[in-house]
Amino acid sequence: LNGFHIDDKKLFQRLVLKEIPKCLLSDISVDTKVLIKSLSPDKWNDVFSRTVEEIVQYLPDDRHDPFYLSMVHSKDDTIEGKIIQTGDLLSAKLEAGLHARYFPDFFNRPLKDLEQRIESFRDFEPYRLIADAEWLERYTNALIVLLRAVRWNRLNRNVPTTVAAHSFYVTITAYILSCMEEENGKVINPVESVKLALLHDIPESMTGDIITPTKKKVPGFEEVIAQVEERMVTENLLAGMPDRLIKELKYRMLDPFESHEGKLVWAADQFAATVECLMEIRSGNTQYAFRDAMNRMLDDLSKSDLESVQFLTQTFRWSLDWTGR
Repeated sequence: LNGFHIDDKKLFQRLVLKEIPKCLLSDISVDTKVLIKSLSPDKWNDVFSRTVEEIVQYLPDDRHDPFYLSMVHSKDDTIEGKIIQTGDLLSAKLEAGLHARYFPDFFNRPLKDLEQRIESFRDFEPYRLIADAEWLERYTNALIVLLRAVRWNRLNRNVPTTVAAHSFYVTITAYILSCMEEENGKVINPVESVKLALLHDIPESMTGDIITPTKKKVPGFEEVIAQVEERMVTENLLAGMPDRLIKELKYRMLDPFESHEGKLVWAADQFAATVECLMEIRSGNTQYAFRDAMNRMLDDLSKSDLESVQFLTQTFRWSLDWTGR
């Protein structure tokens, strides 16, 4: 962006952390939140601040303040805060638009309100650059697919998870692993880990969720799938985007696990799938595939040469041994 200096570390730390308070607050609707703030903004701020305080108490001391500030001030008036505000509104509009198709009486008004609020960012340069871009609708459609695509779809699920939810879990985990590696004195770029994690499943919006056993069923088939992904991403998703944006997105979508940061994202991806298996097992799902996959992925993770991954794997195994599988 010409004339703008964006602090990538600040932006992506806020982007990753800002949703965590919802784990305790639950997903309060936009309308409810607006009404609460209009009636008693101080009370809302106090509730939110106390919620964040509950979260950061589990963190190492040197992470308390930066993580607290990232969550409480994620959408301030800085350029990073405004980018997150705009992204939040666009995301809310996407979801409200989907719901409005089926429940127009409930969602048409919030949808119009969101459109008006987004319009207030019309002159904000980062948004202005994409607002009328022809490729934006294609990218939005890809996100819609990921919001609705259910993982492990060949098996019956007690606790279904979407590809989009999985990607968010991977992003959180990859960021935590990156922070742990930094504390261990390793040269790592947490921002790059977040970018890779956010984009690693985008090709599935076009190819579907092709499971690893299928990819490895015949020698050479995995390479064919990689070629298919490259062609579909290039021709169907990236076409028409500015060259600089293609350069930022393409390799992170197609080769997310190749770099040093990519190894962390691969581990985060495995952890996320392991947790999904554990949820099925503990919810009473007796299909052996989940237990087998969980044990296999934990075995693969235990071979990692990254200290953070070893620590998390050992902690996970200890938890299983303590509580029972």
